[in-house]
Amino acid sequence: MFRIVAYLQEATVQKTLLAGIAAAGLLSASALASDLPTKAAVYKAPIAAPPYNWSGLYVGANFGGGWSNGSLNIPGNNLYGGLTEFIGGVQAGYNFQAGHFLFGVEGDFDGASFSHPVLSNPTLGFVDQHWIGTVAGRVGLVNDQWLVFAKLGGGWVHSDATLNLPGAVWNGSGTGSGWLAGAGIEYGFKPHWTVKLEYDYLGLSNWNSPTIPSVALNRDLQMVKAGINYKFESGVSATAEPSGTSGSAEPSEDLQKASQNPIADLVSVPFQSNTNFNTGPFDRTQEVFNIQPVVPMHLNDDWNLISRTIIPLISQPSPLFDSNTNGVGDITQSLFFSPAHPGALIWGAGPVFTVPSANDPFLGTGKFLFGPTAVFLVTPGHWVVGVLLNNQWSVGGNPLTPAVNSFLAQPFLNYNMAHGWYLTTSPIITSNWLAASGQQWTVPIGGGFGRVFKVGDQPVNAQIAGYYNAIRPTGTSAWQLRATLALLFPVK
Repeated sequence: MFRIVAYLQEATVQKTLLAGIAAAGLLSASALASDLPTKAAVYKAPIAAPPYNWSGLYVGANFGGGWSNGSLNIPGNNLYGGLTEFIGGVQAGYNFQAGHFLFGVEGDFDGASFSHPVLSNPTLGFVDQHWIGTVAGRVGLVNDQWLVFAKLGGGWVHSDATLNLPGAVWNGSGTGSGWLAGAGIEYGFKPHWTVKLEYDYLGLSNWNSPTIPSVALNRDLQMVKAGINYKFESGVSATAEPSGTSGSAEPSEDLQKASQNPIADLVSVPFQSNTNFNTGPFDRTQEVFNIQPVVPMHLNDDWNLISRTIIPLISQPSPLFDSNTNGVGDITQSLFFSPAHPGALIWGAGPVFTVPSANDPFLGTGKFLFGPTAVFLVTPGHWVVGVLLNNQWSVGGNPLTPAVNSFLAQPFLNYNMAHGWYLTTSPIITSNWLAASGQQWTVPIGGGFGRVFKVGDQPVNAQIAGYYNAIRPTGTSAWQLRATLALLFPVK
């Protein structure tokens, strides 16, 4: 079992996994720091901007993870420890704003991707969840571009179940309904665009099989979702909307610096490939492709909150067969509180949590993780020197999967050159605190180069680097190739 954990530890190059076969999704949080800074730069929020208008119709998309403490309850036994899953879909709603108060209604529909074997043995049966739908009223408090809301309504979940046990053989499909309660925050980062983060609890009645004795499937569901919405009505007046982009062929120096600063006031969407060679007993290639939207939010004139989300798409070599398991891993969310006008020391700190969203047990931990994260850096001359730190512990999720306690430290050193070019090294050092002595640490060495440039009017940051794991757990791949392409959307 430890060999499986070891393969997953370096896969995402950010999280070291503990004992347990499903750890690749957690480690995908390496993306938090892989495009770390070369210099600090902060774009200022517009001065005396008019209040943001939240009223009107909107549509959007969401993604996240869900988990249940549900169980298959046969008298005297509890055979099913719950499920974790990736969820993703669409939503639509309407808001009415009255001063600092908001009232609205919202509906969403999400596909769910999970098939959970009973007792981890597929011959005994499966529990599958296919889709989730909710409709709820929303009430909130508005402060310019910020919205804090609560929601209350109902929802539906469609599930399949197969049970093959002595005296209880059943194959059924059903849709359960129940009540929904949730809360979240939303931020208008563009005149027509908002982003949100919310928690929802969907309480469902038990699903009882027609067998004798009857088997009750508890399906209460908890969800953490991030979303983005398009507002048909602009959030600001027409005169306050930003004008067109700059026509210069080369990005400005400020944009170059901001694109390499993880806590800059700059919207970006990085795509990062982590390729690990000769992984597992069959020397297969492991691929972790991270989608990493970054959205800065202005709390006030003195403080920013930077949201960094990691969505890993994983191809994980099997520890038993000469094949790979493909799918979505665990999604990681970091929030950095950072001064808008830092001094010589630039810093940000806040919470980090990982949602059990993997669609296969080999690709995630099955746990909800939580902990602190921070980044510190200085920028003397052309140099940037700093470190990113975090640690996460398991605080919920499937009770049948192993506990998690993982640490990450990423020192970074960058040198800026002319025309957007830079040299970089950012080894991601991880520790699996629950692993056996001598098998906890992964310490890579290496580096690479990158450049900030424009494709038409679209600023882009591209980087490539290679790393060798000088210290690593037994059986872990030694070499990794990391390549990143980030789309940049500076404040106009």
